[in-house]
Amino acid sequence: MNQVLEFIHNGGVMMYPLILCSIILISLTLERAITFRKLTTDGDDLLDEIKELYKPGGDPTRAIEACEKQGILGMMFARGLRNSAREPDAIEMALEFEAASEIPNLEANLPVVKTIVNIAPLLGLLGTIFGMIASFRVASAAGLSNPTQILGGISEALVSTASGITVAIIGFLVHNYFANLGKKTMDDLEYYGAEFVNYVSGRVD
Repeated sequence: MNQVLEFIHNGGVMMYPLILCSIILISLTLERAITFRKLTTDGDDLLDEIKELYKPGGDPTRAIEACEKQGILGMMFARGLRNSAREPDAIEMALEFEAASEIPNLEANLPVVKTIVNIAPLLGLLGTIFGMIASFRVASAAGLSNPTQILGGISEALVSTASGITVAIIGFLVHNYFANLGKKTMDDLEYYGAEFVNYVSGRVD
């Protein structure tokens, strides 16, 4: 613990906003992980369950109740089932509306993560500038007779820069992971939506 506090102290004043960025990044990573866990489900299993509970032209009530408990894909299927008596184009439109309403949930908080990725290196660079200013101030006042203080300023510059880059790298990986996961989810919605319409409309068994 003492080593951690010493590391933060050596990094200078800009370590505190970097720590705040790290806490926010960790919180958003956990939030995204929990959200995607709730939103995503296995499309093949859900389609098989729908086929067991609903036959084209029948009563979709049981299938709707089962779908509403199974994430974004289930909500989309539930809306499609409510419109199952209509033409295939109308069912597709209902599915598209439901999918579009869920896009904000897939992309939520990613702009904040991207902002942290952008500002963390700048905060580290600002810490570098503060550290170098301190080093030059010592050098101008005492010359090179006090190398310890000069090196301390350089150390502050290096620690803050390294911390800012580290936070940015982690944030970049987090952003890309959840952005790609959101894209994959949307691709799954499109694929399974087409399969759903084919089944409900009687195009395929």
